[in-house]
Amino acid sequence: MSVKPTFLIVGAVKAGTTSIHEYLQMHPEVYMSPVKETNYFSDADMLFDHFNVDYKQDINVNLDKYLSGPMDTKIHIAHVRTAAQYDALFKNVTNQKAIGEVSNSYLYCPSTAQKIKEALPDVQIVMILRNPIERLYSQFLMNLKLGKIAERDLLKEIAADQAKSVKGWGVSHLYLEVGLYYEQVKRYTDLFPGHKIKILFYDDYKQQPKQAMQELFAFLHVNPAFEPDMSQRYNEAGMPRFGKLNYWLTQIGVYGLVKRLFPADIKERLKSVIYTRSNIPSITPQEKAWLIDYYRSDVQQLSTLLNKDLSHWLK
Repeated sequence: MSVKPTFLIVGAVKAGTTSIHEYLQMHPEVYMSPVKETNYFSDADMLFDHFNVDYKQDINVNLDKYLSGPMDTKIHIAHVRTAAQYDALFKNVTNQKAIGEVSNSYLYCPSTAQKIKEALPDVQIVMILRNPIERLYSQFLMNLKLGKIAERDLLKEIAADQAKSVKGWGVSHLYLEVGLYYEQVKRYTDLFPGHKIKILFYDDYKQQPKQAMQELFAFLHVNPAFEPDMSQRYNEAGMPRFGKLNYWLTQIGVYGLVKRLFPADIKERLKSVIYTRSNIPSITPQEKAWLIDYYRSDVQQLSTLLNKDLSHWLK
């Protein structure tokens, strides 16, 4: 009988899920899927024929070959499409108490919560929610860094994304949509009992990471006293040293090729050449005011749903 996950981290994008995946993986009583984002339960919501160039590069992996091997290296993102592929992700589980995976598409994609409930009715659900304005800006900076976009004016970039004729996960960037949490969270609270859902707030996690991880470990019924090494930072912001060249190399597939062919240590060294931590732009007061107005109603609805004051997100 195949091993099934006991918990799923369902998002959100740019809310610390990569770091939390790494810290969970360090716990001796936790097994994490070696593919960080499987997108298995959101498959029905994917517009595969419309995936954009950079997303196709991100997911370009021979998945069956990987799953048939030892899976001793991690893959950040893929599209696991069959039950056999999904089961193979957990073939190396031994005596771990908590078994999980992380897929940020699970929070956003509308059919996913029901799919999860049907397949894993007793699974635990974890969400990490971040101020939607800060989340959006972090995604914008990441896209600039990785050469996914060239437009440095935030509102122009949002307008261009909104104007796309076809929109969806891996198709458009969904800057605004991903931060509309109310309906996304409600899909889960409507289907899963409260004791099966753990919502972490990004600000709490950043301010007291040790305490946040202890709470998460306790929720997953593993030893909460375990202390992961939290010294390393993941997915830090940065700017490309050669902006237009960076964008061009990404769009023609050079960076995708580098990611597939070069070992991890060389890729890490290349990052210091390609990216810089200086000259990272900040959101302007005008941009923030526009986004506060955009998200106001959704944040108020979410506050009511969770019975938690989130008004500081709108200041």
